[in-house]
Formats: sequence, C-alpha cells, structure tokens
Amino acid sequence: MTVELRVHPSFFKEFATKTWVSPNDIIKEMIENAFDEDATKVLITIVNDDTIVIEDDAGMDEDGMEKFLVLGSPHKKNDFISPRLKRTRTGRYGTGRLSFLTSFDSMKMRTKRDEFRKSIMIDSSSLDNLYKGNSRLKELNEPLLVRNGTELTLGNSKVNIDPIKLIKEIRKLAILRYPLFEVYWKSSHSFKEWELAGAQIITPPDIQGHRIPVNIESPRIVGEIIIARRPLSEEERGIGIMIRNHIVTRTSFDLDSRLSRITGFVRCDTLTSRFADKSALIEDDEYHTFHGIMKQFIKDTVIPSLSEYEDVLITREESKIYKEIDKALGQALFENLEGEEEIEGFQLVDVKEEVRTGDNLEATTGERISTNSEIGSASQNLYSTVQRQYPNEDLNEAEFDPHGPESVSDRKERTEIGTRRINDTELGSGTPYRYGVNYDSMLETSPESEDKNQYSTGMSTVKRIRKPIIRKTFALKKVGYKVIPYEDETDSRYSFRSENVVFVNKANSAYRSEAKRGDEFLLRHIIRIVAEALAEAKHPEAKEALELQNRLIAEAIRIHDHTVAKKQ
Repeated sequence: MTVELRVHPSFFKEFATKTWVSPNDIIKEMIENAFDEDATKVLITIVNDDTIVIEDDAGMDEDGMEKFLVLGSPHKKNDFISPRLKRTRTGRYGTGRLSFLTSFDSMKMRTKRDEFRKSIMIDSSSLDNLYKGNSRLKELNEPLLVRNGTELTLGNSKVNIDPIKLIKEIRKLAILRYPLFEVYWKSSHSFKEWELAGAQIITPPDIQGHRIPVNIESPRIVGEIIIARRPLSEEERGIGIMIRNHIVTRTSFDLDSRLSRITGFVRCDTLTSRFADKSALIEDDEYHTFHGIMKQFIKDTVIPSLSEYEDVLITREESKIYKEIDKALGQALFENLEGEEEIEGFQLVDVKEEVRTGDNLEATTGERISTNSEIGSASQNLYSTVQRQYPNEDLNEAEFDPHGPESVSDRKERTEIGTRRINDTELGSGTPYRYGVNYDSMLETSPESEDKNQYSTGMSTVKRIRKPIIRKTFALKKVGYKVIPYEDETDSRYSFRSENVVFVNKANSAYRSEAKRGDEFLLRHIIRIVAEALAEAKHPEAKEALELQNRLIAEAIRIHDHTVAKKQ
C-alpha cells in the first residue's frame, strides 16, 4: 500500500462555499478583480432571470489567464502594482476564483486582450477532479469577444438578488474613489454585450462634515477621518481599515460612545488579513501597534474637534416651523398618550407636613381642597397605572396623593373641616386628627391677642412612604425628541431616527417640493415624519404604530389650524 496524503474533493467545495457568504460579496470581489487588472469601466447587468453579468474593458492575455486558473496564485501578493495604470492591487491570495459557487451554479467567462481570446465555463463539477491536482475546464463553442475586456456571466442563482442592497454594498468599495475607475449598473429583460446606454454610475457616499487628514510614519498610516454633520447609520459609522485598496473592516478603536459621528478610512499595508477572509484582520504585533497609534491619534486630534464643529445649520424660517410643530404635536401627543405613563420603580421619600391652626388652618385647608379637586382624577389615573404595571406591589392609594400619606377617611375628614368654620370648641374636643397630629396638642393662646381663634403654627409630622418613579414624556422636546435637518443628496433617506433625534433630509425630493409650496405644507410634511418616528418608538407593531401615527397627525394639524385661526 502506497502511503500518500491526498485532498478530498469536498475540501474545495467547502472552501469555496463557506468563505463568501452573499452574492453581493461575490460581485464586489469581481469588481475588485477588474480593478486589479487595470479596467477603467465595469458594467453590471441584472437580467430578469436572475442572471448577473459583470463586464470590464481590461481583459486578460495568455499569461493573465494562466495565473487566473491557478487557485491560490500569489501573483497579486508578489506583483501588487498593476502593470499599466500602476494601481495598488486589492487582492493577495488568489482565493476568489471559486467565490461564485456560494450563490450561483456556474460562471461563464469570455475574455480578450489584443490577439488572445478565450471562452470557458466553470461549475461545481469542475471541482471534482481537483484532488488529482488539476481540472480540465469546458471551452465554449460560441462567439468570442470582439473588444478587449472580460465578461463574467453568473447563472442559475440560488438566491434572489436585491438590486437596492447590491448597489448599497458596492458603494462601500474604496476603489470607487480611485481616478480612472467607474462602475455602472442596469437591469434588463435580456443581455446585450457592453451596452452602457441606460446604465447608472455607482458613486461612493459623500458624507458632509469636517475632514481630518491622517499621515503617520512608522508604521505608514494614511487616510482621512470625517466628523459628519449628522449621526451616521450603523453601516456608515466607524473608521475603515484598509490593506492596499481594500477595506477589510470598520472599527471604533474601542471608543464607541464618542464616535457616533465619526467615519472615514485609514490604510496600513503592514497589516495582514486572514487567508481567504478579506473581512478580518490577524491581531498580531503589527496590528496592536497600529491600533494603539490610531487610538491615540483619535484622542489627541479627532475628539477635541467634535466640540468645535457645528452639528447643523437651521434657518430662521425652519426654526419657526419647528416651534409650531413642537406646540401642535406636543399637545397632540399629550392628548393621545397621557394615560401611557411608565413606572420605572419606587423610592422611599420623607413627607413633612406643617399644620396651621385657627384662621390660618381654614385658609390652608381651603387651598388643599382646591388643589385636591384639581388633581384628584390624575391621582386616581396614576394609581390605576401602578396597579396595572405592578399588581403584586403592596400599595395604597394614599401613596399617590401629593398631599402625603393620609388615608381615604382622613382625606374625607379634611374636606369636611374645610367646609365649616373651625372654632375653639371643635378643636378643643380633640376629634379632628390630620396626618396623625392631634389638634388639641397644638392649641396655644397667642400672648398678643385675646382672640381664641388666632393660633400659632410650628407643629409638623414626618413619615416615610414609597413613591412611584414616573417616566413621563411629551412630544418633541417635551417627549425628549427634537428635529434636526441635514442636507445630503447622496443619502436616499427622507428621514431617520437616531435615539431621540429625528433627522430630516432637506435634499430629498419630497422635502424640496413641500418647501416650494410654502411653510404650511412643509410643516405638515415634517409633522408626518415626526409622528411616524414617535409612533414606531411607542408601538413597534405595525398596525398599532400606524393607528397612533394617524391620530397624532390628525390631532396636531387640527390644533395647529385652530391656533392659526385664533391669531387671525
């Protein structure tokens, strides 16, 4: 028996299908491959049958084809500068050849460079003979390309391709910022070779803000950090770490809480990405040195700039609109959600009550009766809320009366005292007790007066009770929300919510059209946006959120219109 070490065919399938996890990553990989081969234009065509065609204007010669067909070829690592345009190549290990197998069954490749032409097919069956050391590929008997370039056709998609998500992912590629390199996309019922008519260019996001250049020696670190004018989405947030021209990952350098408005990229070619995983770094000594230098740079240079750079610029007209929204939507939310108080917990508090006597007592009790009458229903509502949220708590209604820990019978007696004339006979009987204080013990004749109805003060009682901690919020600034406009034509969102701030994109076509119609239309437009954000925050469930949103909009507009009518 011959003793030999062999490679099982399944190894290559596992390697190919477990490294790239989505069709978007596969297409990004092929765009980078075109960049590495000095392409200046790439066209992606999404055909209705879920076929994806990636074309470029570079093409491969015989030497390039031979290197392409060697799985794991290190030629990009050794020759990391492209021959014609002198670009720093993104690839290193030559592991992307089989990446398409994650999401597609086959890849047809047609390529031409000057006199060299080739048309081949690679599919899952091509891997079966790799354990022998090589696999003969199928050469296609079909028309060859007539121009210099490469055409990759990914067929029999295993998953549905979402064009919006695909374009969003492609926009993250750092090479889109490179001169003499453009990527286009289009959708079509059928494929026509190198047809750029109707295609749209894919541009990188242009985030407005304060730009801080990075230029550090030993190790060589270059790049740009941006303090954005608006909070960033999860995908935008963080500083991209690049090796050559490929963004490996994004990080906050352990400073998450401070970097909600920080983005950008830094490049350090001494770092190493994991083999066959271009989205992860090897955390060796080089990495730890780089991480420490960047963390210190951010602390010394970036963070101090955060307080110096203005978030937004709001015009005077916009400020008036937001004030109107604050009033109208605030009242609308109060009327729709007043009964939705949340009890966060309980706390022990000391309640101190001073008791006045004689005419002072009569006046004091009269004030209390009035106050109690005004807030009685609110106290009852609060008590019901606590009972509903904390059914097992040992509570009594007296704990929710701002007047203190008196029982229901005490309160009734206090009301009766306030409705009749209190004289020395009644007080002398010792019958009335309020807050646990005997009025007999408080009777003293004033030395300056013979009038027994004049009594001194100074008696008090202190009792510790458990009070609920109420979290109660109201619309916009009253609910802890505010509206901040920003203007970014590259951002397709008309608005988004980040924690307690609703950001409205002034560059969005809906905002612009409403602004042209006048302040009243713009006000209603923003009311709808804020109402939607508030409703989603209160009720993530779609139906409940929509119902609340509609109530808030209707009530806010009604209140606003009524206010405007009164002013006129």
